[in-house]
Amino acid sequence: MSDASAIAAELVELVIESIAHGGDGVARKDGLVAFVPRTAPGDRVAAYIETGKRFARGRVSRIDAPSSVRVDPLCPHYTSDRCGGCQLQHIAIDAQREAKRGIVRDSVRRIGRRDIPLPEVRAGASPWRYRHRLSLALRRLADGSWYAGLHAHDDPAKVFALTDCLITDERVVELWREVLSAAVHLPNAAELRGTVRLVGDQGAFVLEGASEWPGADAFAAGLTRFVGVWWAPRTGPRRRVTRASPAIPGASFSQVNPEVAAALLSHVAERVIAAAPRYAIDAYAGTGELAALLHAEGIRVAAVELDEEATAFSARRLTAPSRAITARVEDVIAGLLPADVVVVNPPRAGMDARVTAAIDRDARIRRVVYISCDPATLARDLTRLPSWTVAAVLAFDMFPQTAHIETVVELERPSAGTAT
Repeated sequence: MSDASAIAAELVELVIESIAHGGDGVARKDGLVAFVPRTAPGDRVAAYIETGKRFARGRVSRIDAPSSVRVDPLCPHYTSDRCGGCQLQHIAIDAQREAKRGIVRDSVRRIGRRDIPLPEVRAGASPWRYRHRLSLALRRLADGSWYAGLHAHDDPAKVFALTDCLITDERVVELWREVLSAAVHLPNAAELRGTVRLVGDQGAFVLEGASEWPGADAFAAGLTRFVGVWWAPRTGPRRRVTRASPAIPGASFSQVNPEVAAALLSHVAERVIAAAPRYAIDAYAGTGELAALLHAEGIRVAAVELDEEATAFSARRLTAPSRAITARVEDVIAGLLPADVVVVNPPRAGMDARVTAAIDRDARIRRVVYISCDPATLARDLTRLPSWTVAAVLAFDMFPQTAHIETVVELERPSAGTAT
């Protein structure tokens, strides 16, 4: 809410009850549901709320009585720049995870119309310095110099210069500094976006935006600690700037938290293997980590992924009859069925309706394992799978200090019994 709208709004006292999907605190008063950023369950606050609405977003004017779970944020950017990269740094980590349990259950109950208990949340050793990948906005100043930063949570147009990110591995932060040291060779544009990913102790860099990049080779030559540079222009396919080894899919999607990602992968593989499948589909397979594990167990796997580099990497670890397929899942799923087990790990938008329809109508599938990075789209997809029951739910705190949560849901046919 802008200052102008805050002046016209009503100042009301609220008690924050819970944390909503997205990280805002939720309060209820006189039939109004208010979503108030940077609040904690148990806070008593005075907040500006737009009147005349049933649902409204608020802005804290003062905290009259802080919650017992409120803590001082460690990162200076969180307060001084109102950084939107984290949403929950002001809440103690145990309370963050309790809130995330509620977000998953409430989303599945309210949107998915499935009654589930509060899920267990598994986490890594530290809620800090876990990120191995960091995407930043690049902005060009009037003098031609560049800075990289994140958006303010209450002003998406504002990008502040990032000096450090306490949830990101220090090596990634150092690699970003090297990117900026070569920024003179970036395209002639006002705004770009870049991603640094840690590959061992080196980096991979992907630049997004611009239609021309004449200085690409000079830029890449200045990055001495990088294994590869890729460019995703405004239109057209992603390109390799450097001759990086094809064994390194540095521009493909990777989980930001390798420790928790490994625990999630192990759990999913265990649940698939427990179903004793002869044939499994790994949909939205990425670089094929799960497919490789299942293949090593003697399971025939079809790994489907749209990213060509990721599929090529996956294919090198599979032998016939297993295979890696470059395609949209919705375009090929019907032709790959029947399978004993289907694993889906869709992007934040969830599954295309054609995927859920194909899975729901094929009675020969014994188990579906759904890996979700968004409880709301997970819940929506569950409504599209009416023939399936929820056998188990487990959450993974892949993104501490943020409102995001990774969830693994096992689905079975009612006649198939419960998960083993």
